[in-house]
Amino acid sequence: MKKIALIGAVALIGAGAYVLNTQNSSSAYNVLDYVPADTPLFAAQFEPFPLKDYIASAPKIIDPSDIQAIDDFYDPNSPSTNFLLSLYKTYQLGLSDADLLIKTFGLPNEVRAYFYTLGLLPVFKIEVADEQAIWDLLDKTELETGFKHKQGQLQNIQYRAYPITDETDPVNAEVIIAIDKGLLTVTLNSAYNDEPLLATALGLTEAKSSLADSNVIQEIVKKHNFKEASLAFINHIELVKGLTTQDGNQLAEQLSRIEKNLESDSPLSQMRSEQCATDFTMIAENWPRTVAGYTQLDISSKESTIAISTIIESKNQTILNALSDIRGFIPAYTNDINSNVLAMGLGFDVSKLSTALSAVWSDLQKPSYTCQPLANIQGQVSQLGSSIGMVSMGANMLNGLQGISVGLLDYTISPTESSQLESLDALLTISAEDPAQLFNSAKMFLPALQQVQLMPDGKAVDLSDVLPIPSELNFAPKAVIKGKHLIIYNGDKGEQVANTLSSQTLEKNGIYNLSFDFKKMVTLIITATELSGEPIPEEVMFLTEYDARMQMSFDVNQQGLIFKSKINNKSPQ
Repeated sequence: MKKIALIGAVALIGAGAYVLNTQNSSSAYNVLDYVPADTPLFAAQFEPFPLKDYIASAPKIIDPSDIQAIDDFYDPNSPSTNFLLSLYKTYQLGLSDADLLIKTFGLPNEVRAYFYTLGLLPVFKIEVADEQAIWDLLDKTELETGFKHKQGQLQNIQYRAYPITDETDPVNAEVIIAIDKGLLTVTLNSAYNDEPLLATALGLTEAKSSLADSNVIQEIVKKHNFKEASLAFINHIELVKGLTTQDGNQLAEQLSRIEKNLESDSPLSQMRSEQCATDFTMIAENWPRTVAGYTQLDISSKESTIAISTIIESKNQTILNALSDIRGFIPAYTNDINSNVLAMGLGFDVSKLSTALSAVWSDLQKPSYTCQPLANIQGQVSQLGSSIGMVSMGANMLNGLQGISVGLLDYTISPTESSQLESLDALLTISAEDPAQLFNSAKMFLPALQQVQLMPDGKAVDLSDVLPIPSELNFAPKAVIKGKHLIIYNGDKGEQVANTLSSQTLEKNGIYNLSFDFKKMVTLIITATELSGEPIPEEVMFLTEYDARMQMSFDVNQQGLIFKSKINNKSPQ
C-alpha cells in the first residue's frame, strides 16, 4: 500500500497552475503548454512534493516475497523483461532508504511530476536533480540484462529508444527516454506516431490548443475545493469522442489511423455507428469527468498524512437526488483513525429506499437507447422492477432505520508464549428514529431476545446469558439505548463510546465510511490465527511493522459521487 500511495502521490495526483523554472533553462517553461486541452487523461504534481520526507516517514519495509517474486520472473530468453524487472527491484530496495532512492534515481528531495496523454500516447515527466545518475542506472541495468537501447535525436534533444516489439514487427513500438530542461520524459513511439507528435511529447512543439490556454485546472480546483498543489482528471467526453468519431479529437484521429492498418474488422465499428455515437455522447455529457485532488497534505520525515478526494461529476439530477435521499447517519467514532482498530459505518434512510430505487430504475430506462450494447443493458434493467417491489416490502419492516455501524476499538493480548486474546472493546450501533421499536420487532425473529427488555435511555442489559459466547473469551456484551441509537457493546472503551452517542442526533451525514489501523488489525488477525492453531507464513509477519492508519468513504452531493481516502504513516522510532 505504501508503494501504491507513493506512486500515486508523486505521479498521479496534482493541481493548480504551475510554471517550471529550472537551472538548465533561462526562460520560463510551462509543461501545460505542451498538453492539449482535449487530453483524455491528466495528472500532475505542480507544487514540490516532499518525496524524501515521505519515504522517510513510511515504514522501512521490504516484503521478502515481493523481491523473490521479481527474481522468479527473470527469463534468460527475454532481456527486455529482465531490464524492467531489474529497475523495479532497484526501486523496491530503495524504498527502505530515502537517501538511497533519491541518489540512485537522480531525483530532488522535493519533486514535481506529470502524467498525461497526447490522444493515445502516454507521456510521463518528472523533475530530476542528477541527470548522470539516471544514465548510469540505465547503463548498469543494460550491462546486467543485455538489453540495449538505440540512440536517437530530434532537433536538439538526444534520447534513448528501447524496443518493445520484435524487429520484424511493422508497428516498431519503443519506449523513449529523454532529459531536457531538468525534466525526465518517458513516452512511447511507434509507426503510428509522426514526428510532430513525438516533438510535442518531448516538449519541443507546443500543443495547438493547450491546457495552459484553457481554464480547466482553475475551474476544477475552485469547484471541488482542492488544494492548489495537485490535480488529476479523466475527461469522459473526450474519451467517448475519441471512441465514437473519426476525427473529433486527437485520440479519434490516432485510432482511425490504426484502424486503417487492421486486417480484420475494427472493434470500434459498432461504437462509431451513428446510434452508438449519439447514445454514448449523451451519457458522457451527463457524467463528464472524474476528478481528483489533495484535500490534506502534511508531510515530515517523522509522519505523513495525505487525503485525496475523487469525484465522478454528474449532471443527472435524478440519480443524485435519489442517492442524496437515502443518505443516512454515520457515528463520529467511525472517523477516528488514531484510536480504533477498525470502524465501519453504513448510513441509509430505509424509508426513502423504495422511492429512490424506483426513481433510479425509471431514469435508467429513458431515453430508449438505439445502440445495441446499451439497449441490451437497458433491457436487463427493465426486468428488475419486481425486485424493487421485494426490496420495498423488506424496507417496511425496518422503517425508521438510519444506519448501522460497527467499531473494534481496542484489544489486549496476554504477554505469554501462547498469546491469547485477553480483552476486546467493541460496539455495534443501530441508529433509528425509534430504536426501541426496532429492537422489539427484531425479537420476532430472534427468540433468544424475548427476555431482554430495553427502555429508551435506560440501563444497559447484560447479554452474556443470551448470546452463545465461549466462556474462555471472557466477554460480557451489554445492550443499551442511547438517544436514537441501539447499542451492543463490550469493554470499558465500548461503554465510553456508547455514552457519547446520547448527544449525537440523527442527521444525513454520509453513505459509507471505513477506517482502520493497519498494524493493530494485522496483529489481531495473526493472533486469532495462532489461537485457531493455523500456521502463520513467515512472509506475513513483516506486516506487523507497517505503522499506518487509513480511512475511506463514499458520499454524494449535487456535483457528483464522492470517494475520499486518507492515509497516515509514522516512521519507526
